[in-house]
Amino acid sequence: MGVTARGLVARRGTFVLDVPTFEARSGGTTLLGPNGAGKTTLLLALHGLIPATGSVDRPARSASVFARPAVLRGSVLWNVATVYVAVAGGSAGDARRRARAALGDVGLHDVGEADARTLSTGQRQRLAIARALVVEPGALFLDEPFTNVDADARPALRSLVRSYVERTKCAVVLATSVLADAVALCRESVVLRDGRVTTISATAELEATDDRYVRALIEEAAPPATRRRGECSRQPS
Repeated sequence: MGVTARGLVARRGTFVLDVPTFEARSGGTTLLGPNGAGKTTLLLALHGLIPATGSVDRPARSASVFARPAVLRGSVLWNVATVYVAVAGGSAGDARRRARAALGDVGLHDVGEADARTLSTGQRQRLAIARALVVEPGALFLDEPFTNVDADARPALRSLVRSYVERTKCAVVLATSVLADAVALCRESVVLRDGRVTTISATAELEATDDRYVRALIEEAAPPATRRRGECSRQPS
């Protein structure tokens, strides 16, 4: 089962999100657009975390990861184990075993007994990824999930999430301004502006878009040598 919506309208202050149709299957869907376009609002509405009208269908077991996730009072290990018990049930022993494995996957095996509130921003984001994956969700709602993680650790975390998605056929909705995340996790991309969808395309075909924001993302992600060649080719003769 994927994530689908019909006639979705959500309001946050004076901002109005109006998305007549939306669909994210196991291939994953990236939400792109400038600040204020409605990416986070759409993601929150799809996960049922803010009021919205219209209909949304999503798997009963879903999980979110945000750029600045909240942590619960208690140890890092307890943060993961208690979420597993609340969502999946099972014994405390099984929950702790699964929590340890999940923390190992995200590189937090050595801080399991530490107070979660003492973690750095990047460590909290790793913790949020562990909490999300440990419950084995049918849908993942990700909002800049790797932004505050050290650059050298991001590829491994992307690979971890991608492996889970490929193994379980989990649906993914990813709001991001990082093209590497979109390419790694999602086959389809949706571009929003002013609360409305302007473009839907395969992520691999984004280079063909005329959207100025997406073009800027592509140019920013290009290797320096490629950018220099492009700049030189635009110079007058």
